[in-house]
Amino acid sequence: MATATGDDFSDLIELGIEVGAEDELTVKFNKCARHVQVISGSLSEHTLLQLYGFYKQALEGPCNAPKPSWYDLKGKAKWEAWKSLGELERNEAKNRYIEQVFNADPEFSFDLKRDKGESWSVGVSSLIDHQILSSEKDLLDYIREGDLTKVKCLLSQLKESKNFIYQDGMSLIHYAADVGNVELLDLLINEGCDMNLQDSEGQTALHYASSCGHAECVLLLLSKGAVFDVKDTDGYTALDVASDNAIKMLFSKQPEKVAI
Repeated sequence: MATATGDDFSDLIELGIEVGAEDELTVKFNKCARHVQVISGSLSEHTLLQLYGFYKQALEGPCNAPKPSWYDLKGKAKWEAWKSLGELERNEAKNRYIEQVFNADPEFSFDLKRDKGESWSVGVSSLIDHQILSSEKDLLDYIREGDLTKVKCLLSQLKESKNFIYQDGMSLIHYAADVGNVELLDLLINEGCDMNLQDSEGQTALHYASSCGHAECVLLLLSKGAVFDVKDTDGYTALDVASDNAIKMLFSKQPEKVAI
C-alpha cells in the first residue's frame, strides 16, 4: 500500500481525536481507526466510505459541510456517506465504526499495542482520500483535466459505445462542453459520441457550452449539426440559456441551421 503524504490531506489529518481525552469507548475507537490504516488496502471503496461517514460523525457530529459541486464526484460520495447519518449521536457513531471494523476484519483484537510516541490522529478520514486519490484515473478524469492525449488513447481502446452516462445523466460530451475544451469536444464527436444526448434535466452539450459562454464549443457543435431547438425539462433551448448576447449572436449568424 502506498504511503500518503501530509500535503495530500493535511486538512483531514487535523480531525484526529486528542490522545489526552480517552474514555474506554474512545480508546477502542482509536484502536480501530489505527487498524484501518493497516487493512485499508484490502477494503472496498464502499466500506471505506461507510467508515469515513462514521468517523466524521464521531468527531464532528451531524454533517454541517456544504454539498460539493456536481463535478466533484469523489467529494460528493464522501459528503453523502456522512450526511446520510443524520442526527446520529457521536458515541453511537463510534460504536458503529467499531462494529464495521470487526465486520471487515473478524480477527481484529483490542489487544493491539501502540508504539511509543505513535499518534492516533490519522484515521479513515485521510485514508478514504488516499484510497481514492491513489487509484487509477479514468476517462472522465482526463476529460476534466483536458488531457487530449490520454483521452484519445483510452477512446481508441474502447470497443463498445462511447456514450457513457455518469452522474445526473451527463455523458462525456457534456463534460467536454462544460469545461469548454473545443479540441476534446471535436475528438469525442469524431469518435462517435452523440452530441445531442440529453442529461437528466434534458440539456445537451449545446446547452452546456451556451450557458457557460464557451463560444468555440458552440460554433463547433453548430457546425457539426447539433440539434439547436432541443428543449430541457424547463422548456429552454440552448439559445434560451445563452450566457450573453455574444453567444446569442453565434446562433443568429447561422440562419440556415438555427431558427430564432
